[in-house]
Amino acid sequence: MSLLEAIRSDADAARRYDRIAPYYDRYVSWFERGPLERLVTALDLEQGETLLDVGCGPGSALVALGDRVGPEGVVIGLDVSGRMIDLARDRLETRGFGDRALLIHGDARDMRHVDDDSVDAVVLSFTLELFSREEMRTVLAECRRVLVPDGRLGVLSLSREDRLSVAVYDRFHRLAPGVFDCRPIDLPAVLERHGFAVRSVWTERLYGLPVSGAIASIDD
Repeated sequence: MSLLEAIRSDADAARRYDRIAPYYDRYVSWFERGPLERLVTALDLEQGETLLDVGCGPGSALVALGDRVGPEGVVIGLDVSGRMIDLARDRLETRGFGDRALLIHGDARDMRHVDDDSVDAVVLSFTLELFSREEMRTVLAECRRVLVPDGRLGVLSLSREDRLSVAVYDRFHRLAPGVFDCRPIDLPAVLERHGFAVRSVWTERLYGLPVSGAIASIDD
């Protein structure tokens, strides 16, 4: 089954996430919590590390990631939605992150505000599959650029392993791409095709849909 292209404009995406930002924790974050906790554990983060959450939303994952790297660590959140960034800033300030958190209103395809070789781990949680094939190449190239040589990439995405559920979801994606914006991808193949070596991969069911997680490193 071939991979569907993402069907949305950049402006539409930003407007949509601005619009749903106040409701994101209530209706979306809880849905992603279990797979995200497994991904954070698999990343094996250490105290003092710097990590980047691409598509950070309202910052719930940033708090969990920041707890793992401790008071000497740094968390960076990037999101296309300015409203999401505002909510993430409020959340991190409430949790006392202070100057060990950096939030960027920007584009995953051009992470110009993040230096080369400056990040120990990058997280993409239900974000990579929002992009077209060519855009995925650009996003993953940016991830390779910002990661230190022995850094880790952690990704969650809907999986294409179950053909029936994928076919149903693809149908909804075609009919209402603004609502069903994530779409299933062959995650290990995408990462390996774009310069990453997959170190571990797993698949679990999330309310009937197959979800894949992967930890990868830069392929030398």
